[in-house]
Amino acid sequence: MLDQRTGPRTAADLKANLNDIQGGLLEEYDTLACSYVFYRIGDVASGRAWLADLAGRVTSAAEGPERTLNVALSANGLKALGLSDAVLASFPQVFREGMAARAHRLGDSGPADPANWEGGLGTPDIHAMVAITGPDAITIDQWRQALSADARTRQVEERHHVDAAVVFDRRSGCPSAHFGYVDPISQPAIAGLGDAAPGDGARDGDGWRPLAPGEFLLGYVNELGEATATPTPSELGLNGTFVVFRKAAQDVAGFRDYLKQGAMALWGAYDEAHREKMAAKIVGRWRSGCPLALSPDHDDPAIASDPNRVNDFDYADDPDGLKCPLGAHLRRTNPRASRLTTTIDVNRKRILRRGLEFGPPLPEGAPDDGIARGQAGVFVVADIELQFEFIQAEWVQKGDFIGLPSDEKDPLIGTNGNGGQFTVPGADMPFLFDLRQFVTVQGGEYFFAPGITALKGIAAGNF
Repeated sequence: MLDQRTGPRTAADLKANLNDIQGGLLEEYDTLACSYVFYRIGDVASGRAWLADLAGRVTSAAEGPERTLNVALSANGLKALGLSDAVLASFPQVFREGMAARAHRLGDSGPADPANWEGGLGTPDIHAMVAITGPDAITIDQWRQALSADARTRQVEERHHVDAAVVFDRRSGCPSAHFGYVDPISQPAIAGLGDAAPGDGARDGDGWRPLAPGEFLLGYVNELGEATATPTPSELGLNGTFVVFRKAAQDVAGFRDYLKQGAMALWGAYDEAHREKMAAKIVGRWRSGCPLALSPDHDDPAIASDPNRVNDFDYADDPDGLKCPLGAHLRRTNPRASRLTTTIDVNRKRILRRGLEFGPPLPEGAPDDGIARGQAGVFVVADIELQFEFIQAEWVQKGDFIGLPSDEKDPLIGTNGNGGQFTVPGADMPFLFDLRQFVTVQGGEYFFAPGITALKGIAAGNF
């Protein structure tokens, strides 16, 4: 039930509202497999009936079941469900435009151009994303098929789905990305849900504090001490948030091969130790998760396995990037106390990273097998433009914000190739000018994940 109090919610109100907040947004599900299923709604009445049935089964943030279901709606989906033009106009313009229309801002060009995206992603036909999680891929596939069969009876068509699962690192046995880095390690801590582990929140003297909940939830107080804006009426937005879905293919074989080339260019050697050093410089962590900021010369598994140490750094003692390159992926996407060329509140540029890997792992040493693999990225933000788009456009696709050449991009996820460059201070030859593109976007969309009460209200035609 919706908390009936008026005025902005604070961290003190958060736990009392968990039953109305969709699960898997503020916290990660403990799950091994998931599917992101994308639907097109045929007509208003049938679409509302379909949504009403789903809304009764949505998992809340207060639950932790073995199987979970969550629903998010695109701007076209809200329109297909009959929301008025006035209500739709109260949503941020960037959400109403959709991800494909923002390709110029996000750097989605060439192979990543929306014209090449899969399954209708980025088109007006993508109205809803239903995320289901469970213990294994077979269970998830059977559930998805049942959901889509039921949807067809309501004139709701499945347009696309992305199946994903946890990938385990062969070295440590921990969850990891296809590129071989232990992940996830760090997420922003949220006030009202517990204390911040070292490095997971904002610097507060010599320690760390959690971030205000309004950075991730609408209607709650943010880092400015203001209530994050909601659509109109406010009941529609309260306890809701925005979800960015972004499917990105990863060239794992190409990445592994480039480690040899990059190591040779920087240090004149490409033995395993130098290849691992190259991998660490690209990301900002050794593949165990140990950060370069704490152990720049060699991996340290003791740091990687210690939750009180693995994120307890801020780059203040490394202004020139001798420990961790200024342009490393980790440092770009969360600069912490790095010296930036413009005044920016980095605490307002944080995102919650969700999602899992799609496709099977590529065995170590194997050539490219032609099988699609990568990440089904899900990012939770209260402000798409301020958080996700800013990071992608200004920090991932440019370098001048941190004192690098403007056209130097993120070495892991930037649109490199054709002269992509990477600066590695302290290397024998500290400049790479032949960086390849390792990640290519294959589709995505912006979604609104309402609070559960609001989701039921949309289904009932209350908005």
